[in-house]
Amino acid sequence: MKSGMAHRVGGALLAAVAASALAACGSSATGGGTADNTITLSYSQVVADELPLWIAEDAGLFKAQGLDVKLVSLSSSDGFPALVSGQTQMASIGASEMVSGAAAGGEVSYLATLTPVFPYSLYAKVADPKELKGRRIGVTSTSGSLYIATLEALKQVGLAPTDVQLTPLGSVTNVNNALVAGTIDAALSHPPATTQIEAAGFHPLVDLAKQNIPTSNVGIAATNDYVSGHGDQIRRFMVALQQGIKREKSDEAYSSRVLGAHLQITDPQALHETWQYYAGEVLPDVPTPTVEQLRTSVTELGPSVPGVRDLDVSRLVNASFLAPSA
Repeated sequence: MKSGMAHRVGGALLAAVAASALAACGSSATGGGTADNTITLSYSQVVADELPLWIAEDAGLFKAQGLDVKLVSLSSSDGFPALVSGQTQMASIGASEMVSGAAAGGEVSYLATLTPVFPYSLYAKVADPKELKGRRIGVTSTSGSLYIATLEALKQVGLAPTDVQLTPLGSVTNVNNALVAGTIDAALSHPPATTQIEAAGFHPLVDLAKQNIPTSNVGIAATNDYVSGHGDQIRRFMVALQQGIKREKSDEAYSSRVLGAHLQITDPQALHETWQYYAGEVLPDVPTPTVEQLRTSVTELGPSVPGVRDLDVSRLVNASFLAPSA
């Protein structure tokens, strides 16, 4: 990753701070003018990691806690600025966005981790990973969770980022489609896309999920200001979120229906494999954020993003709103 990425993060953060000031001029209410029990939460990718949130919304679990939670889709580059500007009250983001944004001056807290490992396998058609030298490997961007996971996968097979052509494609869907179409040579992926990818002749070279490398591929963040003024709302949000996790793990039929509606998938086998993978291997019973989950991104981003090496990630983690069990 080049230092220009840091300038983009810093610029986005400055723009967000300016937007926050404008919002404050227009309203005296907290959270950018929203009612106390209204929470707007952004997420950047339509992936199975977000299923506990979708279940909590669909099953009325947020409403049962007296909350009006609005889930909105924003790109990974827009999610953090929207959070620190007060346009959203929470964000479902990865550790890389959290670390980069905090290093650029964002005063934020990491409250939960839905995906505490990299839920990916590296797919290619080559027999030896060394054959990937010089070839195109798809990523969503040069800053997101998939990018960090790709760097980890390359490390696992003895390759450096400079050995390959990392190709940003914008979204997980674009990466998966490009791999199946053959316009890239390799990429990280996970169910349900892996069903189609394997049918196209690709096979996994390394399974990162089974290696249990600590990270936060998807987690819940809020600004410190919001946390300090809305502890009760956050606590109720986490109750509903943990109930959503429990429902996902215990009810395959319902989970698959919600998942299929969001991913626009009807293939029963693909949905079963996705549910089995996430409920059985990836999703924790209690979504506890840890310092170790953020340190993986610090390691990868530290050499190229100003401020990351000096970031005290222990100040970002706040697990106090989670119950020991749902």
